[in-house]
Amino acid sequence: MRILRKGLSWVFQALVVLGALLTLFIALTPQGRAGFHTVLFVTQVLDIPFKPQSWFTDEPLRHEAHYPSSEGTTVADVYRPADGKPHAAVVLFLGANAAGRDDPDVINLGNALARAGYVTMFHWSPSMALQANIEPTETGNLVWAFQYLAEREYVDPQRVGLGGFCVGASFALVAAADPIIQDRVYFVNAFGPYFDAETLLLQAASRSVVYDGQRTPWEPDSLTMRVLANELIETLDDPADADTLTRRYLNGQPLAPAELDALSPQARTVSRLLDGATPEEAAALYAALPGGFRQDLAKISPATHVDDISARLLVLHDRNDRLVPAAESRRLLAATQERGNVRYTEVLAFEHVRPSGGGAVALLQEAARLYRHMYDIIRIAW
Repeated sequence: MRILRKGLSWVFQALVVLGALLTLFIALTPQGRAGFHTVLFVTQVLDIPFKPQSWFTDEPLRHEAHYPSSEGTTVADVYRPADGKPHAAVVLFLGANAAGRDDPDVINLGNALARAGYVTMFHWSPSMALQANIEPTETGNLVWAFQYLAEREYVDPQRVGLGGFCVGASFALVAAADPIIQDRVYFVNAFGPYFDAETLLLQAASRSVVYDGQRTPWEPDSLTMRVLANELIETLDDPADADTLTRRYLNGQPLAPAELDALSPQARTVSRLLDGATPEEAAALYAALPGGFRQDLAKISPATHVDDISARLLVLHDRNDRLVPAAESRRLLAATQERGNVRYTEVLAFEHVRPSGGGAVALLQEAARLYRHMYDIIRIAW
């Protein structure tokens, strides 16, 4: 019995010492603080009931920001730590996502990042978010947003980055190549981006993904097809054609055979792309689209600007993503890995960077992958 008590006493003392060392590591080293806050952040954004972040951090501040844009003035929400000190900062672009400024997921993400040490500003495009319509001018607006945020007194101008989701991530990459801010963007945090808009369109039209010489079936998400329909219908010269295809592909209304027969050759090209075609047919149909449209796609493609991006890249993609295939991020990685300073994480059991089912083991595996990726991001703040 005495031996047992002595053993338990030794174990207790060892745990106390270990706990003290761990506390000192967390309190006194940037790595420890970053690791601790990464754990808190991951538990906050994952769909689990245990969310201790608010136990250890103060309530963030949230306020509106007003800055110039192509439409005059843009309004965004800023989330930031309440200590008044300069912090690392990021401009996040939600892209073609209907989630508005008061969406619970947006609020949760803004608060979680602020509690993790980031000043976070959400750039929101009404036309892209509410109408699922791509606006190339938003890359310029992101440049304005970056400049505004970098000049705030509560921001460390040496640690300011851009980030986004899906189309928003690709726009952030393009904005990071803009010569006005190119040398000031410290990092780009891209969740599920496309690398080349033309390739994405052809993959959606052919219902297949091609990568490394292999083609596999792919069923694009309805939002992807809606964005594609909006963009293709805008290429039509005849308002009657545009009205007919809008009713069919955007409003879901059945059309009479006579209406389909009345379509112009240009409208038939668009319709065939939206209905689905073989890879060879899709390529031929795409080549028949107006040259200006194809040039616009090149302008909003990171592939066109990748050599001008000097920021650190942190890229996360769901391997089974139906909005944008993971092959797009792999192409981005292949184009940038020689320059270094790139972190790429590919995950499973996510629905476009939102955790879904798969059981406890799968959730833990994805949490570990997300932790490693997010540690690199949150480490910037510490």
